[in-house]
Amino acid sequence: MSTEAPPPFLGHDGAITLVAALVVAALTAGLAPLAGTIAVLRTARAAGTAPPTPPPRILVLGHRLEDGAPSPVFVARLARAAELARAAPGAELLVLGGRTSPGAPAEAEVGRDWLVAGGIAPRRIGMETRSRHTLENLANHRAVHGPAAGEALVTSRLHMHRALRMARGLGLSPTPAAAEDVFRVELPRLLAEGFMVHWYVTGRTLARLLRRRAWLARIG
Repeated sequence: MSTEAPPPFLGHDGAITLVAALVVAALTAGLAPLAGTIAVLRTARAAGTAPPTPPPRILVLGHRLEDGAPSPVFVARLARAAELARAAPGAELLVLGGRTSPGAPAEAEVGRDWLVAGGIAPRRIGMETRSRHTLENLANHRAVHGPAAGEALVTSRLHMHRALRMARGLGLSPTPAAAEDVFRVELPRLLAEGFMVHWYVTGRTLARLLRRRAWLARIG
């Protein structure tokens, strides 16, 4: 087992881009993160719950556990993935998510157990257990599987826009599959997601302007 310490959760480049995002938000009087919020809202409303054709692989983004168990948000994602898996018997499932709390199991491990308990065959389920946030989820998946076509990406409606932007920035082209049947406005989460999208866009723009290849390799 490797004893190598994981890289910092935020990292030097993450800290710099966060400061840049805050500066841009201030200079635009909040209009830049507002644009991110509007994009999140549009995607959340428009996202379908299943791809138009059976996918070869179903990606399920993890969510922070609650006392070692799946949160309601994570359960909704897993339930959607299970529904898609039953409709596409040939599809592989891949649960993405590592350990976000010391001593806790990986999100992917807990998600796999939930799916197996719900009747999905263990042989169909793969796991990615090293990532700690969405960008790492997708980057680690790409490192193993490459830019596979036709994958379904299962996550929450409010998280979908950011997840898709990050996936496409990394050269992936998944089809969205929203966890919830209908969109319900949750203002704090909506505003938080809007800022996260703004932060990501600011970081990519700054990395390109500064020609920071290491940053671009990390964020797409």
